[in-house]
Amino acid sequence: MVEKYDVVIVGAGTAGIYIGWLMAKKGFSILIIEKDKREEVGKRLDVIHFETDRIKKAGIPPPKEGYPELVGKFEEDTVNAPDFKTFKNIRALQTVIRLSYFLQRMYKLAEADGARIEFGSKFIKLQFENNKIVGISVEKDGESIEYRSRIVIDASGTIGAIRTKLPTDYGIETFKLGPDDVMYVLLQYIKWSKPEEPYPPHLNGYIYYLAWLGPCHIDNGAIIGVGQPGSYEKGAKVRDDFLTKANFPPYEVIKSERGFTPYRRPPYSLVGDGFLCIGDAAAITYPFSGHGVTATWMLCMIAADVLEHTLQQEGYITREKLWNINVRYYRNQGAKFASLFMQLSGILNFTEKEWNYLVRSNIIYRSRKGEIPEPNKEYEAEMSFGEILKIALGLLAGVFKRKMSFKNVKKLLKANGLAGKIKKYYENYPENPDDFDDWVKKADELWKLKQVVRKKYPSVTIEYH
Repeated sequence: MVEKYDVVIVGAGTAGIYIGWLMAKKGFSILIIEKDKREEVGKRLDVIHFETDRIKKAGIPPPKEGYPELVGKFEEDTVNAPDFKTFKNIRALQTVIRLSYFLQRMYKLAEADGARIEFGSKFIKLQFENNKIVGISVEKDGESIEYRSRIVIDASGTIGAIRTKLPTDYGIETFKLGPDDVMYVLLQYIKWSKPEEPYPPHLNGYIYYLAWLGPCHIDNGAIIGVGQPGSYEKGAKVRDDFLTKANFPPYEVIKSERGFTPYRRPPYSLVGDGFLCIGDAAAITYPFSGHGVTATWMLCMIAADVLEHTLQQEGYITREKLWNINVRYYRNQGAKFASLFMQLSGILNFTEKEWNYLVRSNIIYRSRKGEIPEPNKEYEAEMSFGEILKIALGLLAGVFKRKMSFKNVKKLLKANGLAGKIKKYYENYPENPDDFDDWVKKADELWKLKQVVRKKYPSVTIEYH
């Protein structure tokens, strides 16, 4: 007998379990399929960061003090120039947690609200009727099992297990993430050898190297992280260059981890007949940090609202009935992320010398007198004309002082101009699916204008696409 559900979700990571929990609370029958065993989920990356305010917006009960899930809550970060002398303190409300403990807590919440989670179950293929998705087939303990549902959600992570296998005419791009489409993340959990001596505080960002020093659960410990496109090997070379220059106090490496996060624009549409993709499967990440968890939660809240109304209606759930998920996401957060991703092609050009000047002269992370700046709290910088003028004058002064090259300032201005255009274009995402194909043609033209950046580190040259 074929089991039937309102919603079947593939993947019980931070995206899949969250939208499953939201839909279960609304009273729908939910099945979540996860390939790993329950006790093994979330073990690939131990410690991750969430924006504190996003946890509250998502309606998730915050982790409790004194429990092993919570590493700590922090209010400030430090942005360091590549001279390792110049820095800027910024406000960054972060909750740092251990992922496996967080997921186990979410599983209990979802199950308490009626969701069913099947661990050790591998997605095999989609089920179709009349060329439309009606369910999935999975394999568990060597047995093939078929599930039917009114909608299938791909939350399988960077592999995009379902999205990449959709028919090419299903209205959703089926690209796979290649070496230039991801940030390869390398983490070292360290313990300071001489904790009685001064060592860098938690939450330090080293923007030139795309590296950071973060808190972890180890006593007198920290995490050294770096993220770079191309390969793990290239990331390791940048990390070596960074550590040589950083000259940290002596430490012992306790363990190492690695993974990758999407670094490209998401598919132009997230929905099809009986289908939705979210999270890393949809390349939803905050371009400036690579964080994707809380960004996807914002998408899931939109999707849950649309799905609630759609599932209450009779009949098959078509692409048209789901289309408002696209509209609401891409006209807001999606437009902001598109703009920030386009901006990176200007920002990543800056040299060590230029970054030293930018941080030292307060051109970036500006704040009013006596305040700590809080950049991109809503994924965009709200600046007055006067503030924009001050930045422009600061850049011009850098050129005259020979602290910045005119060529790189020109690239930044061009990238910012394109960022404004792409943001405005996404804010006019087509309300009618019939207008989608024409919208995509213009969007493709705008993305083709994004420049590839080639940055030369001492040991390796990295290309940012």
